Amino acid sequence: MTPMDNWRDYLWLVKTDKGDFFFTVMGDWTQEEAKEKVKEAAKHIGLEITEFILRKRSTGSMDMTATIYQELEPKKTPLGFELLAGKGLWEACGRGAAYAAERIRLEKEMAAF
Repeated sequence: MTPMDNWRDYLWLVKTDKGDFFFTVMGDWTQEEAKEKVKEAAKHIGLEITEFILRKRSTGSMDMTATIYQELEPKKTPLGFELLAGKGLWEACGRGAAYAAERIRLEKEMAAF
């Protein structure tokens, strides 16, 4: 049995001051705990949430999505979980350069495997 066997996933359409985005959350969290992770991530990247709508599937552009997932081994990231977001979401937050830097970091990490 792996740690991921107990994982659940949730999907919200999150309406914010900078547009609407889909957030997927995957981990060993309850729905309320997962929702709190979305709030933490939104605050971290500068989004003010106005509404949460629980969804069954995403119907938007992949650039306007984010995925939050539980770390298998704690790496002490600033949020305590991993956040992957599409280019459109980062740009809406005025953090296009941060998106580009994160993409380079992930590509280097993947090349190491």
